[in-house]
Amino acid sequence: MLNLTPDAQVALRAARRRGALEVAPVHLPVGVAGDCNHYGWPIATMAGDTIVVMHRRIPGHNPARAGGPDPTMSYGIVLRSEDGGRTWHGPYDLRDCMKPDDRNRGGIVPLSHRFKFDKGNDSTQGYKVHLHAIGTTRDGGVVAINNHGVFRSDDAGRTWNHFSTALRDDMFPHELVNIGPRILDDPQHGLLVFGNWFGINETKLREEGPPTQFVVLRSPDGGATWQVEDHPAGFVQYEPAAIFHDGRFLLVTREQTDVRSHKQIAWQPGQAPRVIDTNLEDPRYVDTVDFSFNPVTKRFEIVRSERYRMELWLWSLAPDEWDSGQWRRECRLLGTEGEFYNTADGFHPAGAVIDEKRGVQHIFIYSGRPGGPAGVFRITRTLDTRTLSLSLVSSAQN
Repeated sequence: MLNLTPDAQVALRAARRRGALEVAPVHLPVGVAGDCNHYGWPIATMAGDTIVVMHRRIPGHNPARAGGPDPTMSYGIVLRSEDGGRTWHGPYDLRDCMKPDDRNRGGIVPLSHRFKFDKGNDSTQGYKVHLHAIGTTRDGGVVAINNHGVFRSDDAGRTWNHFSTALRDDMFPHELVNIGPRILDDPQHGLLVFGNWFGINETKLREEGPPTQFVVLRSPDGGATWQVEDHPAGFVQYEPAAIFHDGRFLLVTREQTDVRSHKQIAWQPGQAPRVIDTNLEDPRYVDTVDFSFNPVTKRFEIVRSERYRMELWLWSLAPDEWDSGQWRRECRLLGTEGEFYNTADGFHPAGAVIDEKRGVQHIFIYSGRPGGPAGVFRITRTLDTRTLSLSLVSSAQN
C-alpha cells in the first residue's frame, strides 16, 4: 500500500541506518470484509506518553473507484500506543460509545458525506461536521471531533464518552463546518477549533459562491457545548493547521479556490484574521499540512504533500520571518508511485505529534489506492532537521 519509489526506498534505508527516519504501519485493512477498506486521514495527539491516533474507515476517496458504505463505515477509529508507536492498542470505533439513536442519526453515512456516498438520502439529521480534529486538554483529557460528533477520553484513549448534543443538527444552528486537524486548549478561551463553513447547498453556492469565512469553534466546558466566531478571510480556506506561539494563534491553511497553494493566518480572539501569502505553491492537489514549532531547531516546520507527484516534503521558517511567508524547503521524506486520485492515494500528514523526550516527531499518513485498500502509516523522524536532511540528501547522491 505504501508503494515507495526505488529512490525513496534507498533514501529510507540510509536514513533508517542513521537513526534519522523510520516508516512503519499503524493500521492496515487486512482481512476486512466489505467495501470499507480505505483507512485514511489519520491525526494524532499525545496524552502524557501515550499517542492517540484517529482515522476514517470508509469505502474510498474517489467514489467512482470505491464500493458502497456498510455498517463498518466509521469516521472515528482510534488506536493508542504507550511505547512511542512501536505497538498499538485497539482499534476502537468511537461509534460504540454513542447512543443507538445518535449512532445512525439520519443514516449510516454521516451528514456531510451523504453527497458522496448516499446521494438519495435527503435527511438533514446528523452532526454538522466535516473532517476531524483532536487535541489534549490542559488537564490531560483527549477531545476528538469527527463526522459523528464530539468525543472525550479522560484516561488517555482507553475509554470514551460521546457528547450527544454537541454540534448536532438540532442544537447547532449553523451550516456544516469543515475543521482543521488540531484542537487547542487556551487558559482564557477554552477549547478552540479552526475551520470554514461547508454547507452543501448548491443553489447558495451558485448564487453567492463558496463561503470565505474563517470560523472558530470555542468550547468553555471541555467539549460539551460550542460557541461560534467567524470573520471574512478574503479567500476560500480549508482545514487550517494551528499552533499557539508567542502570544498568537498562527495557522497554515489550504487556499481552496484553485487548490494550488497555502496561506498563513495570524489571529487573535475577537479580531479579523491577518492573511499572509506564501511561496507554498503547487500546480494542483494541495493537501492539509502539519504545522509545528520544532523545539530543537527553534523554527516553524510544516510537513506538506506534493500530491501532483506523490511526494511528502518538510519545510521550515524562522519565527522572526513569519511575516515574509517565505518557507525553506528542507528535505523530501517520501516519494511514492502512481497518479493521485487515479491509481494512487494518500498522505494528509496533518495532526503529527512531537515527542520532545525522545527527540522525534511522529507523522501519520495514509497510503494506498483511491478506491481502497489504503492503510495508515507512521513516519518517525529526528527533530534534528539538519541531520535528517543530510541523511536523505547523501543517500540520494550516493
